Amino acid sequence: MSTVIPDLLAARSQMAVSLAFHIVFAVIGIGMPVLMVVAERRWQTTGDAAYLELARRWAKGTAILFAAGAVSGTILWFELGLTLKLVLLALFVGALVLIPSLYYLFRIFKGRPT
Repeated sequence: MSTVIPDLLAARSQMAVSLAFHIVFAVIGIGMPVLMVVAERRWQTTGDAAYLELARRWAKGTAILFAAGAVSGTILWFELGLTLKLVLLALFVGALVLIPSLYYLFRIFKGRPT
């Protein structure tokens, strides 16, 4: 005898697993650059090459985690599109307001030396 999972439960389970993976990738992807900056700063202050090597190795891992986070974020975006159309509509309207605001900010700071 086989049991059938209702569609809603299957969709929620898939969303939960995708979100769990994405949260892990996002948290590590945000935290690792901070640790890389600390390691490079320690290298600058102490001159110990081990800190520079540590920061370089972490940079490679961070790139891989960033790519995995982008893929899992794309999957989440697709799942949200299938289930939460009103949320996506609100995000689209927010983007319509954000784009002119960013254009205005770029116009203000255009020509300033970096």
